[in-house]
Amino acid sequence: MAEYFLTESHAVVVIAGPEDSEPELVMVPHPLARIRALVAELTEMLESAPRRSEALKEASRLLADPLLSDLVEPVADRLTPGDRVWLVPHDALHRVPLHAVGSALAEHSVAYAPSASVLRHCRDNRGGARRRALVVADPPGGPALTFGSAQAELLTGLFKTENLTGKDAVSGALVRHVGPADILHISAHGVFDATAPMRSGVKLADGLFTAERFLKLKLSGTLVVLAACRTGVAAVRPGDELLGLVYSLLHAGAPAVLVSLWTVDELATTVLFGHFYDRLASGEHAIDALRWAQDRLRATTADDVLAYLASLAPLVTGHVEARLLVAEARIRLMASDFDGAIAACDRALRTVTEPTAQRNAQGIRARALTHRGRSAPKLGKPVYAHPYYWAAFVLIGDWH
Repeated sequence: MAEYFLTESHAVVVIAGPEDSEPELVMVPHPLARIRALVAELTEMLESAPRRSEALKEASRLLADPLLSDLVEPVADRLTPGDRVWLVPHDALHRVPLHAVGSALAEHSVAYAPSASVLRHCRDNRGGARRRALVVADPPGGPALTFGSAQAELLTGLFKTENLTGKDAVSGALVRHVGPADILHISAHGVFDATAPMRSGVKLADGLFTAERFLKLKLSGTLVVLAACRTGVAAVRPGDELLGLVYSLLHAGAPAVLVSLWTVDELATTVLFGHFYDRLASGEHAIDALRWAQDRLRATTADDVLAYLASLAPLVTGHVEARLLVAEARIRLMASDFDGAIAACDRALRTVTEPTAQRNAQGIRARALTHRGRSAPKLGKPVYAHPYYWAAFVLIGDWH
């Protein structure tokens, strides 16, 4: 375990392993103001990545900054092959994917904790074998999800699954059915309210299910997965107390939560959780299943994603079919298959009526036309290698 504490002039890292008689204290001479400034810039780049392609390059540069590397390397230097790591961030570091800083922790499974005392509480709530899952997915209202129903199917056949999808994804049903679940997976839009963090939540068919409402659930033994944007963002109060969804879920008894640090890519998220649940169902611990899924996502090629989209196409019609074509066009654009991207956009524009999907298709088509003929398609290229795609989700709490 490595616990961070930021002071005005130094970062303090307290590191302890299972065989240590006492923890080791490392002083890193980076002032709090500089760390906060870098994290603010990094967060801005990761949040704007869906709209600005240059933001990905800038985020890579910031994640390789010596300031962040200096904070991670004292931990990595003390690890041996196969070690798992718990990181306890402090202050601005709660917004940083420390497991994606450079390559120092690339060979290790990483989980996070708000504090060592909360971690003890999480381990006391550890459940047994995971057999039953409750999936709440694709509620209507708000921007339409393209892969909500696909995420609902990820757990089917792997666990004894109950699905609350579409108009059935309502708060009352969630409250009634969550009790026996070993896994609660929610695929919906996430909302973070910085002014009133306990009013942050996920949008269900009948409105926002807030952190205040999650706090009243009994979740002992239930791994909670929030496949939504910014569900791991919290307001930091004096004493480094974090208020928001994570606070509520852990205090409601969940041994661990899997949440996101920024606005995520829906298709990449779906692919990630497909790998995650495959490993979790095989009996792997959540911390190792997540690392496996992240490694697989980093290596996923355009061809792999296009094959996955093709497997979904026979199952959908209408607006969802058009949104799949827009997703295909975006992947082909990322792989420099400009002719293929234009063709997919043309097919989508013949059927799509949603204004957002129309704008997306038109924007992708325009970019593909601009770059047409400049390079050959690279469909064997990994398209999710950037940390924006694979590092957004973090496991907070027990590693089991």
